[in-house]
Amino acid sequence: MIYSFLTGYIKEAAEGGDPFAQFELGWAFDIAVDGEQDFDKAAALYAKAASQGHTAAESNLLLQHVLGQASALPPETVFKRLLELAKLGDTDARVNTGLCYDKGFGVQRDYREAAAWFLRAAEAGSAAAQFNLGGAFYEGKGFDKDFNRAAEWYTKAAQQRHELALIKLGHMYQKAIGVEMDLRRALILYSIAYRQGSVRAANHLGFLFRRGLGVDKDDAIAYKMFLESVSRPDTEDVDAGLSYRGYAYYMLGTMAERGDGVEKDLRAAKDWFKRGAACGRQSCVEAVARIRPKSRPRHSLGTPH
Repeated sequence: MIYSFLTGYIKEAAEGGDPFAQFELGWAFDIAVDGEQDFDKAAALYAKAASQGHTAAESNLLLQHVLGQASALPPETVFKRLLELAKLGDTDARVNTGLCYDKGFGVQRDYREAAAWFLRAAEAGSAAAQFNLGGAFYEGKGFDKDFNRAAEWYTKAAQQRHELALIKLGHMYQKAIGVEMDLRRALILYSIAYRQGSVRAANHLGFLFRRGLGVDKDDAIAYKMFLESVSRPDTEDVDAGLSYRGYAYYMLGTMAERGDGVEKDLRAAKDWFKRGAACGRQSCVEAVARIRPKSRPRHSLGTPH
C-alpha cells in the first residue's frame, strides 16, 4: 500500500533543502505520480537537487531540455554537458547524447552518431537505448533498415518492461514484421504494457478484442479498452498521441452508433465522433456529417378531441 500522507514529509524536506526529497518531488511532477504533471515545477526541483550533486536530478533536467520540457539552458550548453558525462561513461548521458544527435538538439543532426551512442548505452543494458536502437534499425536511421535487428533490440528492451518497446514489438508480432506472426504474443506484450498504465496498450488491446485477433471477440471489453485509452493522459514520448486518440474516438463512436458492446446511443456516438474530428481523423469528420441523432421524445400533453 502507498501511503499518501508520506508525500507531506517529502514536500517538507524538499522545502528544507534535502536533495533526495527535491528529486523525488520533481520526479512526481515530471511523470504525474500524484495526478499533477508540471514540467516547470519538476525542472525547478531537479535544478535544486542537481546543484547539491544529485546526479540523477541533473540527468533528468538535461533530458527535459532535450525533450522540450524545459528551456532554462541553451541547447549547446545542454549538449556539451551531456557529451562530457557520456564520455565519462554515464549510461543515461550516452542515451541522451544520442537523442541530441537524433533531434539535432545543440548539435548538427547526425543519425549515425546518434546510433553509435545508442549502441554504447544499449550494450550497457539501458532499456531506453535498446528501444532507440531498435527504432534506428526499424526506420533505417544511422543503419540500413533491418526489421530483424529491430526486433532483437526491441525484445531486449521489452524484457525490461519498457513500455514503448512492448508496444512496438507487439505490433511487429501482430503484423509479422521482422518476426513470424504471433497474435497471442502480441496480446501478451500489450497486456504487460497495459498493466503499467499504458493508454497506447489499451488502444491496441481494444483493437484485438474488437476483431477477435489472438483472443475471443468481445465488444464489451473492446469498448472498455478504447474508453480507457482516452480517459487517462498519454504516457511520455507519444508522437502519435492524436492519431491514437482519434482512432479510439472513432471506434467508440462506431460502437455507440451500432450498439456493439454498449447500449446504442446516437447522441453519444456523435459526441465521440466530434472529439475524433478535433484530433484530425477524417473518418470522424465524415461520421459527424452523416449521423443524425433522433430528437428526444417530448412528453405528450394529450390530444384534443
